[in-house]
Amino acid sequence: MSDGDWRLMGQERYLADAVLTWATWRPVKPGWDHDHCAFCQAEISDRPIDEHTAYNAAWVTSPDQANWICPVCFADFQVRFRWNVAQAE
Repeated sequence: MSDGDWRLMGQERYLADAVLTWATWRPVKPGWDHDHCAFCQAEISDRPIDEHTAYNAAWVTSPDQANWICPVCFADFQVRFRWNVAQAE
């Protein structure tokens, strides 16, 4: 991916060398009903996939589950960000 990719918005500061785990989305706080991909902003939720929810599972920073990354962006940026993949717990 080029430095001019529209999805790059300074994520290097918090996602370079991150440990990621494949996970089914679930809320981490009461009342939370979705997250967004840290790159393309696709919605990740436990609701049915439709025009709003793009994914029910994705890559997430481990163990904090603070940053979600959709499968497409994971494939596009895995090498650039040097992500480490951990086994799901």
